[in-house]
Amino acid sequence: MLDILEVDLDLASSFADFAVLRAMERKSLRRSVRTECEVVAEDGFRLLGTYTLDLSEDGLLLDAGAPCVLGEPVIVSLKMPRGASWIDAEGHVARAIDGQRRGDCGPALGIAFDGMSQIDRAILRASLHGIPPAIPRRHARMDYAATVGALR
Repeated sequence: MLDILEVDLDLASSFADFAVLRAMERKSLRRSVRTECEVVAEDGFRLLGTYTLDLSEDGLLLDAGAPCVLGEPVIVSLKMPRGASWIDAEGHVARAIDGQRRGDCGPALGIAFDGMSQIDRAILRASLHGIPPAIPRRHARMDYAATVGALR
């Protein structure tokens, strides 16, 4: 995975000689879109949520408060934004947000897509085109290794 590096100018002002770099690890752009979906855990077909908070070609942020385990396999049925068609995907719970941090949108689950047909991926890509990106809720993490490497 290729990291895109940014200079953190706020942090740089406290260090006269160098700036700490920040890593952007996402492979695809998240889009700020709320659309219908059904995400169920493979184990017992428990319903985890029915609406997205944001969406990308690689996953979604699910408006959910259902208990789950990180890494738990899920099945996703997703209604396309600005359309009536639905696509299916397999994925896993990559992140659980309890909604306690400032900027959190409440309880949510980050779902990473593991398997999707090429046709469904093309439909998803086309339906996301033109939708504005999601505003990051937190700063990107500091990438100390890249900073040290840049100093050499």
